[in-house]
Amino acid sequence: MGNTGYKSFANLELYYTDNGSPTGADPKPNVVTDPDYIAPVLDTATCAPSIRYYSVEKRRSAQKNNCGAGYSGSIVTLVADANLFFSTVSLADANAQADAWLAANVQTHANNAGTCEITYTPPTGGGGGGTGCLVEGTLITLPDGKRKAIEELTLDQLLLSSEIETLNDTNNAEELYKWSCGHLSENRITSPITKLSHKVAYKTIIVNDGLLEATPSHLQLIQRDGHWRFIPLGDILVGDNLYTIDKEVIPVTAVTVNLEKRNIYPMTLNPFHTFFANGILTHNYKQPLANND
Repeated sequence: MGNTGYKSFANLELYYTDNGSPTGADPKPNVVTDPDYIAPVLDTATCAPSIRYYSVEKRRSAQKNNCGAGYSGSIVTLVADANLFFSTVSLADANAQADAWLAANVQTHANNAGTCEITYTPPTGGGGGGTGCLVEGTLITLPDGKRKAIEELTLDQLLLSSEIETLNDTNNAEELYKWSCGHLSENRITSPITKLSHKVAYKTIIVNDGLLEATPSHLQLIQRDGHWRFIPLGDILVGDNLYTIDKEVIPVTAVTVNLEKRNIYPMTLNPFHTFFANGILTHNYKQPLANND
């Protein structure tokens, strides 16, 4: 550690006070429990202190790497405060100690303090017709609770919608795919149809034997691994959960692909984009897909 400038005494020896000669008694250890204990004294003349070099503030970042599948960890920075380490050799040595401490501890700190975020990437193929749409015969819930077939709806007609807490409802796919929540809290509102058209698709996804049928790119709210999130219907899995108009959570028990011709109805609501299809909360966003659908 180097010299501190203080002189300490290992043993005590008894002397006569009149002439300073030893009494002949055996020396004894100088310990703090002894009433005769003598504390170290500052003596920079004969015990010159060593120069101490203190480390500067150092930082190191790492990404949380213990998130589950489909999630990526945030970047977390660990700080070694200034003067945390010292050296009697050099400043470089003190800073090296700080760097070594950061390297040994930054990943554990990141895993403990970091957060997990969805890293879902929208698909680039496998859709049906290039837009996310529900099939003919799908029953859409109106504000009064009645249901009407999607092909019978008209422009400006009000639908029962849902305002989901923490969701900035948008048709921006990147923002929708980033969103997730552990507990779904929502309020019922109304939103008008601003766009409605008729198209034909040759590929649809059927969930729970017809409970919901739409093109693979139709944006669907699901719960997976305890988190609510939006995915294209083509990515839905058995074991995912759906949210119903009765505020119940029901499991996905079957997913099949239909390759027969279907009439579909692309629909846009504004300013709120959620609605209930066959009693299932869903979204009107239509994700463009590749031409090889």
